[in-house]
Amino acid sequence: MTVLRARFLAILAVLCIVAVGCGGDDTNAPVPATDGSDPSATSDEPQNISIVADDYLYTDAPTELEGGVVNLSFDNDGSVAHEVALAGIGDTPIDQFAAEFGPVLEGGPFPTYIDQVAAPIQVPGGESADVTFTVSEGTYVLFCALTGVADGDKAEKPKKPHYALGMIQPLTVTGGDAEPQLPETDGTIIASDYTFEAELEAGDTDVTFMNDGPDQIHFASISLYPEGTDAAAAEAAFKATLEADPSAPAPKDVPRPENVGFSGIFSTGLGSSFRLEGGFESGRTYLFSCFISDRAGGPPHAIAYDMYRAVTIG
Repeated sequence: MTVLRARFLAILAVLCIVAVGCGGDDTNAPVPATDGSDPSATSDEPQNISIVADDYLYTDAPTELEGGVVNLSFDNDGSVAHEVALAGIGDTPIDQFAAEFGPVLEGGPFPTYIDQVAAPIQVPGGESADVTFTVSEGTYVLFCALTGVADGDKAEKPKKPHYALGMIQPLTVTGGDAEPQLPETDGTIIASDYTFEAELEAGDTDVTFMNDGPDQIHFASISLYPEGTDAAAAEAAFKATLEADPSAPAPKDVPRPENVGFSGIFSTGLGSSFRLEGGFESGRTYLFSCFISDRAGGPPHAIAYDMYRAVTIG
C-alpha cells in the first residue's frame, strides 16, 4: 500500500486528516506577524494561547478566546497522537454532537448545525508544536477525533475517537474580525470548491493557506515528487494511485511522493500559516490534495472532484 493510499484510509477515519507533515517539528511553527504596514496583514496582534493534552483529555485549555488570529502552542503529554479540532455547534448540546459526529469520520454528512470548522494541528505523543490559524465568533466544541490508543489501553479502550473517551469540551469564541486576516508570509495556497491556486517560489518556507469556499471545508496536503517528475507526470501518478485497488499491491512504475506538509482543515474564510521545513525547492514538483468530503457527505474531494494540483517550482 502506498503512502497516498494509506493516507486515504486514514482520512476516512479521522476528521483532522493530519497524518502527514504535522508532527513535533517546525512544520506548523507560527509565522511572525508583520508590523501592520501591509494591508493584507491583520491590524490586531495575534493572541497567544496554549493547550495541553494527555491520554485522553485536555488537561489545560481555554474555555473562551477572542475571534481573529491565534498563535497556538500545543503540548501533547500523552503517549499517542492528539489533535486540536474546533467545530462550531451553536446551541447544540455537546453530548448530541458526540453522538452524531461518528458518521462524518467515514465520509457521512456533517450534522447541519456544524458551522465553522478549524482543525489546525496534530502532535505525536510526547511532543509539542505551534501553529497560527484563524477562528471567528461562535460557540464551538474543542475535541480530538484521532483513534490511536496506547498499548496498555487496547483491551480496556477499544479503538474509538478520543472525543468518545472524554477528549471533548466547550469553547466560546467572542468578538473579533468576522473575516480575520493572517499575517503576510512568503507564499500562498488558496483552496476553493474544488481546486487549488498557489503562488510559491523557490525558498519559500512560511506559507499561508486559506479556504475561499464558497461552501465546502478544505485542506491542503503537500506531497513532494522525486526529482525529474514534472507536474503532468505527478498528477498522472496520483490519479493512478487513487484508482488502484486498495487490496492489491501498490501500482508499479509510478513516481512515489514524500509527504512534506499539511495546512490544517478549515471552513470558508479561515486558514493557517504553516512552515514547510527546508522550503520549496527549485525545479521540484509538489502536489496539493484535499481528501475531506462535502458537508453532504460522499467521496473525498480528491476522488469526487479531482481536487489535486501539481506545481513545479521555478
